[in-house]
Amino acid sequence: MENIAARAGVAKTTVYRRWPNRAAVITEAVADRLAPSSAPDTGDVVEDALAHVSELLHTLTLLGDPTVVAGALAERGEAGRRDLDAILRARQEPGDALLRRGIERGELPADLPVALILESWTGYVLYRVVFEQSVPAEAELRELVTHLLRRAPGPA
Repeated sequence: MENIAARAGVAKTTVYRRWPNRAAVITEAVADRLAPSSAPDTGDVVEDALAHVSELLHTLTLLGDPTVVAGALAERGEAGRRDLDAILRARQEPGDALLRRGIERGELPADLPVALILESWTGYVLYRVVFEQSVPAEAELRELVTHLLRRAPGPA
């Protein structure tokens, strides 16, 4: 906060009036990068799903460091949890859309548990980033995506 105040040429109290802590500064500074992208559509549901999960991982490690999200949650408490929940919920719609396209194209079964699969992907990434403070490799994300889609009953 001292560095921010110094660069802005204002007193530290001025900075604290606008942002209560470092996590709030970071959240506002990168807010535009936290918006979800549209659902990928490559024509291959596995590749689309991998892109979706990778985008979630990129968002949660926005600054290249998995400790940022855990630190922000700890520092911001309930407000941080609400912000994280909003970030994760915003990614449900694109994920839902890409899985439903896979169902329409016959790549996935009509009775696919879409919400459960999306929550599983999100839970895995969130657990790795927040609790383990590690970043899963692309190969791990691919295994996660393909494993859950292979387990679904039907054509996948």
